[in-house]
Amino acid sequence: MDIQLVIVILIGIAVAAKLAHEIYKFFFVRNDSPYCGGCSMCDVPKKAQKQELS
Repeated sequence: MDIQLVIVILIGIAVAAKLAHEIYKFFFVRNDSPYCGGCSMCDVPKKAQKQELS
């Protein structure tokens, strides 16, 4: 077997594994951190609303 074919097959397997992992993360992993990066300003309105309800 030609070495170029082996390299292409290995790269194909790596790309397929990465794609499968990203698809799994998109559908099945819950992201609890906010999109903005996790600053505390997003929590301020939530904390104020909880205190008003109590």
